This record gives sequence, C-alpha cells and structure tokens, in this order.
Amino acid sequence: MRSHLPVAAVALLASSFAPTARPAATPTPRVVTVTATDYKFDAPSSVPAGTISFRLENSGKEVHHLWLVQLKKGKTFEDFVKSMESSGAPRMPEWAVDVGGPNEASPGVSAYATITLEPGRYAMVCYVPSPDGRPHVMKGMMSPFTVVSEGATPASEPRADVVLRMTDYAFDLSKPIEAGPRVIRIENVAPQSHEVVIGRLLAGKTLRQALEWLNNGQKGPAPVVAIGGASGLAQGRHQIITATFEKGRYVFLCFIPDAKDGKPHTDHGMAREFTVTAATADQ
Repeated sequence: MRSHLPVAAVALLASSFAPTARPAATPTPRVVTVTATDYKFDAPSSVPAGTISFRLENSGKEVHHLWLVQLKKGKTFEDFVKSMESSGAPRMPEWAVDVGGPNEASPGVSAYATITLEPGRYAMVCYVPSPDGRPHVMKGMMSPFTVVSEGATPASEPRADVVLRMTDYAFDLSKPIEAGPRVIRIENVAPQSHEVVIGRLLAGKTLRQALEWLNNGQKGPAPVVAIGGASGLAQGRHQIITATFEKGRYVFLCFIPDAKDGKPHTDHGMAREFTVTAATADQ
C-alpha cells in the first residue's frame, strides 16, 4: 500500500530517523621510533608520506639528536656519505635540505618532533661532537631513510600552545612557556638554516656552561639536561614538538655554523636563557 501521508510529512519522518552526521576526526600522526646509541640509529628504512611524529630514544652514553636531511636533485644516500667523507668535516652539500627532527636528548631521555614529509630520499644524521672532538656523523652515525608515496596520509599536525620563531639571530616566543606538557610550533623565518636545542639547567649552572659543554664534546659533569627541540630547519620550514617542562631555568641554543663566517650561531648571540614557572591555568 502507498502511504497516505503528505509528502512534507514523509520527508520529516524520514529525516528524524536519518543518522546524525559527525565531524571527521583529525587523523593521528604516524609514530616512528628511532633509537640512538653510540654511534648508530636503529630506525625503519622507509615510511609513507604525510605527518610523522618521531620519537628519539637516546640509549647511548652521549647526547644525540636526529637530524633529517632531504636529498634533492636525484642524489642518493651514497652521494651524501661521499660528501661527508670528502669534506673531512660535516658540511652540508647544496643539494641537501634541513627538514628538522628531534634535537639533542641527554642519555636516557626521549625527544619528540612532528613533521609533515613529502616523498623522497632522506638521511638521518647526528652532528653532535664527541669528547674527542669528532662529530658523531664522522663516526658513521647516519642512516638512509625513504619517504614513499604508497599509503600516504594527509597533513595532521597537532595544535600548538606556543610558537617559537627563529630569526638571524634570535629566538622569539609568542608567550612564556609554563610548567607541564607543552606543544610548541617551531618556525624558521630566517634566510639560513637554524636549530633550537632546549636544555634544562641544573642547579647553580649557567647558560655559558651549558653552551660550552654541549659544543665541546660533553667533557666532564653535565651542567644541563637536553630535552629535545628542533634539529636544523631550512628557511620557511616548521615542525611541532611536545615536551614536559618542570619549573626551573632553561636555555635555547643554535650551534649551526653561520653562512658568512662559519662561526656557530651562538657566537652571534643565538643563545637565550628563560624561566619556566607554574602554570597559571589549565591549558
């Protein structure tokens, strides 16, 4: 039998039983765990393109970071290795681009960084110097890494609490960092690559002591605990980091050699101490 309800009534009745549309959930970034030892990365060789959260676990006895470099112009990881070996010192070839990664983590510390990567060839590198003065990359601490198109996911970067902008030669915070878990968007708006090493100063220690200890091979007792940050980011690039801050004194440092005089950016004033206080309200 056909319904005797008016058309409008039928439409209203049907709509009352229709499933309610729900907003699409934001995809969760893929997590890639990389274990650093002295002097090696244990990591997957490839991942699908999209937003990736890198977890760097430092199981070594020295400070390490995960520095991602994209290889352009058809260059391979073998080309990158040859470039490192031929220069006698870490020197970025013009076809390699800094794309970030979790920066320096002290032994036993994990550091996190979320980056959206396009398909291509990459290298994982650690440039941190050892007590003997040789950077870890010159001891073989570099690995090939490929980002593939198959299985790619859309960008899904987390929303940040704070924005940190890097310029020539300063760190600019959108607002103070308060104690607790924080999500920080780090942007490089300068013409040359920059990094930010985030360290918590130990009691009675100074920014100068932290700078010298990290830059000169970690000799003697540590004056600072490195908790991550952003490895080198080329102009216009960004990444998101997550970190838990205790109350206390911290530092931002950039050790990348300057494009003009080759001196570390800390020599140009790119070193900043800041204080983390108790949170004023839940965020």
